[in-house]
Amino acid sequence: MQRRMAALMVGDIVGYSGMMERAEEQTVERLASCQALISEKVGLLEGRVFKTVGDGALAEFPSAVNAVRSAFEIRSALAGVQEPMSEPMRMRFGLHIADVVVQGDDLVGDGVNLAARIQAAAEPDSIYVSGALFDHVRRNSAFIFDDIGERTFKNISESVHLYRVRGEIGAHRLQSAPTQLLITKERRPSSVAVLPFRVSGSDENQRYLAEGLTEELIVELGRFHRLSVSSRSASFAVAELHPDPVRVGEVLGVRYVLEGQVRKLGERVSISFTLSETDQGAVLWSDKIQRSFEEILALIDETAAKIAATVSGRMEDAAMIAARRKPPENMTAFDYLLRGLDHHRLGGVTDDNARQSVGWLTKAIEADPNYAAAYAWRTCAASWLSDFDYEQGRRDIRRARA
Repeated sequence: MQRRMAALMVGDIVGYSGMMERAEEQTVERLASCQALISEKVGLLEGRVFKTVGDGALAEFPSAVNAVRSAFEIRSALAGVQEPMSEPMRMRFGLHIADVVVQGDDLVGDGVNLAARIQAAAEPDSIYVSGALFDHVRRNSAFIFDDIGERTFKNISESVHLYRVRGEIGAHRLQSAPTQLLITKERRPSSVAVLPFRVSGSDENQRYLAEGLTEELIVELGRFHRLSVSSRSASFAVAELHPDPVRVGEVLGVRYVLEGQVRKLGERVSISFTLSETDQGAVLWSDKIQRSFEEILALIDETAAKIAATVSGRMEDAAMIAARRKPPENMTAFDYLLRGLDHHRLGGVTDDNARQSVGWLTKAIEADPNYAAAYAWRTCAASWLSDFDYEQGRRDIRRARA
């Protein structure tokens, strides 16, 4: 049998049978328009509708993030095309990620069945996702989710943890790559994208370190006036869909792609780098550095200088020295900052993450009262909360600037 992993979306029109009974011809026409809308939105996000059953549609996506985005955009678009004096046409969605069996153009298996069960459990106008799919999207999600707990389903032996899409995180949306990625052959001169660093092995506890280093390097590279650096959000968004350097270059319009891998063994940190050009994907430069954890900030500065020299041919040393941030007075503060940023990236996805982020960043400030970045990030993290203290935020920003 042919199998593959797929993010599955099952959508169904609420009250379709009753609508057919009350206005058959009009409902048939509206159903055709709805199915065309679904096919369009799914296709724009690199998905495929593999089956339609009456008023239901089943689609697959290579990206779990795009599956959630598609369901949200279909629901929003449907709300915008409702006809006056007509009964509202509403949908509910169930999403899951699973290993499925391929039968021609169709997909079958337990995962497809479970996605359909999740959809049937959803309320009108709601999007439910399984815990398995939530784990794939929670770090890069542009949406807020409500945790609705465990549910049991007929003919499914194990209970399933479910989440409901509450709404969109507006600030995250403004920072993300566009919904429809525009592919171009033109690369900006002296431009680079830093893809999320990988963690060597299965030690997920060090993931926060890899992401923190990626973000630090993006910021440091951005200080070189001759470099055009793709934003963190765009790089992270495109990495899941297009890890190949050539494809990244086409989507983001950059000439170079930097990739890395991080491994922390005791007090030693090993980081390997690869810089590739995006015309043919050839490797231009690679390096491997091992340092003690206490030297890690110096490592970031040094690596940024090497990459800038490789890409642009030279650096503006005076500007670099003036702009470079001073490291915190002790590495405990840096460790706390990275953990705070790890939770901050999940900030709006569940309410608890923002509070955990503020807690870690407060620890960073306690460990180093002069750590400007910790004050600034604490304001960002706290701003997710409904009880955000504006005066405290102003004090933190003033301290960071000072």
